[in-house]
Amino acid sequence: MTIGTVLVAVALLAGLAATVVLFHSYLRRDDRYVDAVTPLIGATAGLLVIALGYLTYQFVVTDYSNAYVWNNTANYIPVLYRITGVYAGNEGSVLLWAAFTAVVALWAAVVRGLDGRDTKLVQGITMGIVTYFTAMLFVDSPFRSITQEFPEAGEGFVPLDGTGLNPLLIDPYMAIHPPITFIAYALLTMPFAIGVAHFVSTIRGDGGIFAEWIGSVTRWLRISWLFLTAAIVLGSLWSYTVLGWGGIWAWDPVETAVLIPWLFLTATLHAVMNYRSQSTYATLAPAMTATTLALVVYATAIVRSGVFRSVHSFANDGIGGALLILLAATATLGIGLPFGYWLLREPEKDVDDSRTWLSRTNLLHLAVLGVGLLGFVSVWGLTFPVLNSYVTGIEVEVTGRYYNLWSYPIAIGVLLLLGFYMDYDVQGKRRALISLAVFTAATILAALVAPSETWTLSDVSANDALFYRIVGSASALSVVPPAAYVCLTVVNRALELVPGSPNRNFQLKQAGIAMIHVGFALLVVTLAFSYLFTAQSSLVVADAQNEATLEDAPVHDVPGSSYAVEVTDYRDYRLPEDPDVRNVALSVEQVIDRGEGIHETRQPVYGTVTQVNQGPEATVIQLDNSRIWLGVVGESGETVDVSEGDRVVAVGTVMWDFLPEMQQSDAVVVAEPANVGPVTDPPQALDQTRVEGSSAGLVVYEDGNRIASGEAGQERYVQQGGMEVRNVLVDRGLAHDTYVIAAVDDGTVSLTIRQIPLMTAMRASVGLLLLGMAFVVLFDPAYGLVRSWPRTARQTNAVETSD
Repeated sequence: MTIGTVLVAVALLAGLAATVVLFHSYLRRDDRYVDAVTPLIGATAGLLVIALGYLTYQFVVTDYSNAYVWNNTANYIPVLYRITGVYAGNEGSVLLWAAFTAVVALWAAVVRGLDGRDTKLVQGITMGIVTYFTAMLFVDSPFRSITQEFPEAGEGFVPLDGTGLNPLLIDPYMAIHPPITFIAYALLTMPFAIGVAHFVSTIRGDGGIFAEWIGSVTRWLRISWLFLTAAIVLGSLWSYTVLGWGGIWAWDPVETAVLIPWLFLTATLHAVMNYRSQSTYATLAPAMTATTLALVVYATAIVRSGVFRSVHSFANDGIGGALLILLAATATLGIGLPFGYWLLREPEKDVDDSRTWLSRTNLLHLAVLGVGLLGFVSVWGLTFPVLNSYVTGIEVEVTGRYYNLWSYPIAIGVLLLLGFYMDYDVQGKRRALISLAVFTAATILAALVAPSETWTLSDVSANDALFYRIVGSASALSVVPPAAYVCLTVVNRALELVPGSPNRNFQLKQAGIAMIHVGFALLVVTLAFSYLFTAQSSLVVADAQNEATLEDAPVHDVPGSSYAVEVTDYRDYRLPEDPDVRNVALSVEQVIDRGEGIHETRQPVYGTVTQVNQGPEATVIQLDNSRIWLGVVGESGETVDVSEGDRVVAVGTVMWDFLPEMQQSDAVVVAEPANVGPVTDPPQALDQTRVEGSSAGLVVYEDGNRIASGEAGQERYVQQGGMEVRNVLVDRGLAHDTYVIAAVDDGTVSLTIRQIPLMTAMRASVGLLLLGMAFVVLFDPAYGLVRSWPRTARQTNAVETSD
C-alpha cells in the first residue's frame, strides 16, 4: 500500500466516522460524540489536502512508481504542465474535488459550528458527499503503483519516462481552468445540503431551515457563481487559443454542459434574493438551490464518463459509473425530494385576485422562467441525441444552429424583460410600459433590416421548420435595441439609487448590480456579432522555406482582405530538443539496484565500455567496470564496433545469472547490434522524440501597417497517436482580433487569416460580469463579506430599499 493510498484510506475512515456521528446525532438527538465531529472533518480535509499535495509532488519530480503519474506526464513536459497532469485524469480530478469540498465542509463547521439539529443534517449531507468522493478514490486510486498496473514487470520496475499528457492540456489556461471549476463545484455542495435539509426538515414538520440559512445560501451561491463564471471564461479562452476555432464558443457538449449549471445558478440567485419564507419562492428557491449540484454532477459526468463525444473529454474510463450513481443520488435528493414535497405536501395558497398582474414579483418570475428556458434549450440539445440513440439506435447530431436559433429569441426576451424591470423600478409602470413598447417595436423593426445576408442569423431553406425560417431570417441588428434598453435603464436605475443610498456598501453593491447586467447585455451583442461577422481569407506560400532565408522576403497580399503576410522564418523541430539517454535508459547502478526484479524484461541500459570480448557468435561488453555486461548477438553474424572508453547505450533483455561461468557477471543485457549505439547517437529503438513540430515566422500587415509578428504552425505528438495541435498567432486589437492559423509542410505554408470583431468588447463585458459580482459578494449590506461602511453617522440607520 502506497503513502497516498494510506492517506486516502485514513481520510475515508475519518469522513465516514464524521458522517455517521452527524446522522446518528440528527436522527437520535444524541450529542454524545458530536465534539469529535469537527476534528474528524478537519482530519478528513487535512488528509485529502496532503494527499493532493503529495500527488502534485509526485508529478513535479516525475515519480513513475505511481501509475497515474506515469500515465499523465513525461520528462520533457515543463513543471507547470506536470502539475496540470494532476487533474488530467478522472482519479486526480475527483481528488481535487474531494479536497476542496472537504475544506468547504471544514470552513462551515468552524465558522457556523454544529449547534442545532438541522445544522448536523446539513453537515452530514456535506460530509456524506466528501466520503463518497473519498470512497471513489479508494476504489480507483490515483496512487496505484506501477507494479500493480503491470505486475508482470516485477517488483523493481519503474519506468524512466511517462507516456505524456494530452497535448490539448499543455496550455496556461488549462493549468488554472480545472481548479477554478472544482472550487465552484465544491462551493455548491453547501447550498445543496441546505436545500435538501430544508425539505427534510419541512417534511418532518420542523418548519424548514431556509429562512434561517438564507444569508449563508446567498453567499455560497454568489461565490460559486463568481468562480463558475471565471471557469467558463478560462475554458473559452483556452478554446480560442488552442483549438483553432477562431471563437470562444462552439456548443461542444462539454461547453454546453457547463453552461447548464451556470444558467440555472443565475436563475437560482434571482429566486433566492427574492425568497420570502411565507410567500415568494417559498418552495422554488430552496428547490432550485438543491438542484444546482445535480446539474454540476451531470456536467461532470459528461466530461468524465465518455457518454458524449467531445474534444474536451480528456478522460473516459474508470469512474464514469460512480459519477452516474452520484448523479442519481443528487438528483433524487435535489430534484425528486423538492418535487415530491411540492406535489404531495405543498398547501395551496389563496390567490389574491386584487393584486395587479404587472408587478415586480411577476416580472422576476418571468426572468427566472426565461433563464430557465435558456438552460432547458441546452439540456434538451445534449439529452436528445442520447435518448434518440437508445430508443432508435440512430446517432444524431445537434449542431450549433439549434442552440443559436432557439436561444436567440429567449435571450432577446430576457433582455427586454430586464430593461423593463429596471425601468419599472425607477420610473413607474406607465413610463416603463411606454419605453418597453418603443424598444420592442425597435427590436421587431431591426429584425427586418438586414443590409446583406451576412446580417441574418442563419441560412434557411424552404425545408426548414417554420420557427427556424422565422428566427434564422431575422437580422442580428435585432439584438441592439434590447441591449441598449438594458444599458440605459440599468445605468439610470443605478444613478437614481446610488446618490441617496445609506452607506458606501450599498453604493458599491448597486454599482456591482449595474456592471453585471450591463456586462450581460454587451456579452449577448458581442457574441452575436463576432460570430456573424468573422471574415476569413486564405493564402498559400508555396516557397516559404526559401523565402524565409531571404533578407528582403516578399510580402504576399491575402486575397479578399486588407491583410498581407511575410514569411520570415521556417523551421522543423523535435522535442525534447536535447534528449538525454539518462531520461530513458538505466545506468549500471540502477540495473544493480533493481536486481532480479527486472529479469527477462526489456530495458535500455547505458554506460562506459571497460572491456570487450569478441567471440565467434557474440560480442560481450563490460560496462563501467561492473558486473553488468552487454551481450550483442547478431543472427546474421553482424557485429558491433565498440572500443574501450566508448559511452554506449543499448536496448535489450536483461538476463540475470545468464553466464554463471563468468564469475565477474551478475547480468547480461542481450541486444541485437542494431539496438546498440553511442550515447551521442542512440539507436532507433531509443528514439526520444515526443513532438514533431513545424512552424513559420510571420509578419502580418493590415492596410500596409505592420500589426503583428510571431510564429504559427502545428505540433504532432508521436506517442499520443500522432495527435496534432495548432499553434496560432493572435493579434488582439481594439476593434477586432486577427487570428492566423498556419499549416506548415514540406516548405509550404498554408495560411488562414480570420478577422474576429468585437473581441475586446467581449472581454470587457466578461470583466464587468466578474467585477460586478465581486462587488456584490463583498459589499452587499445584508450578506456581503465586508462589514458595512457608513457614509455618515447620520445615515447609518437608513433602510436599504429592495432590489
